Parts: sequence; structure tokens; C-alpha cells
Amino acid sequence: MTQKTTVVEDSNIETGSRASNFLSWFNPFSRGMGMYAWLFQRITGLCLLIYVFIHMAIIALMLLDPYLKTGQAGLLYNTVVHAMNQNLIDTGIELLNHMLSIGFFIDAGVTALGIYHGANGVRIVLFDLGIGIRRQKTVFWIFLVLGVISWALGLLLIATLPEIVVGGYIGA
Repeated sequence: MTQKTTVVEDSNIETGSRASNFLSWFNPFSRGMGMYAWLFQRITGLCLLIYVFIHMAIIALMLLDPYLKTGQAGLLYNTVVHAMNQNLIDTGIELLNHMLSIGFFIDAGVTALGIYHGANGVRIVLFDLGIGIRRQKTVFWIFLVLGVISWALGLLLIATLPEIVVGGYIGA
């Protein structure tokens, strides 16, 4: 009286067996939204950590400028700023060129990572405090919508007030 289910095409494995449990782990539709929120929390944290290490390495290299004795003050700093302000597409419109620069895309990505990681962290803390446990999906979507709105506002600030970004766009 064992029940059989098809886990992988052309294979019948008994439900509850070790093989079916192992193979169901790779089925993306067998997981709930909470698992994906958990997974993205880990991925965004790892990406932010990698970004911090790269950022610190670039700053450390720029601090070496006085010791290189190249005769040009700020050579490494100016090189990094120039690379970040490179346009991916030249449109002829200054603000749009800034928004299509490498630095803007990096800022947009780091902002998105930080907002998702922070909002999901607050959501988890609320659940730990017993707030919203019965409405986890609703709370997730509320925080996701608030995060997208915050990200859009952040991009608007970065695009229109580039002086808030260190080494950012220097416009007219």
C-alpha cells in the first residue's frame, strides 16, 4: 500500500523515501516564499560583503597615490573616478549619460541590495517579536513594495543630486 509519485520523468520513487526527499529539494516549486526570502537575504548579504571588500581595496589603492611618485597628484583617484563615469551609451543628454554610467549602475545595484537586505531584516525581526506571523506573505509584499519605492527614490536622488555620491558625476 505504498503510494508512488513521479519525481523525475520516467522514474517512480516511493513518497517519503530518501531519494524522493533528496530530489524534491531541487524542485523550485516545492518551496514557499519564505525560503526564497531567506535565500535572497543570504545572497544580498554576501554581495554586500563582497562590495565592501572591493570598495575598501579601491580606497586603499587610492591612498597609495602619494607614495607612487608619478608626478601627478591624485592619479589613481582620478583614474577610478574617470572609469566610474564612463558612459555605456553616449546619448548627448548630460543627465541621461550620467544615468547610463558604470558608477550609476553600481550605485543602483548596491542601493537595491542594501534596501532588500535591510527591509527583509526588519521583517524577520518583526516576526521574532511575534508581529505579523499570521500574515507573513502580506508583510513580505508590503516590505517589497516599500523597498521598490525606496529604491526608486534613492535612484532619483543619486541621479539628480550626484554630489551626494563620493567621486560621482560632475555636471554643469
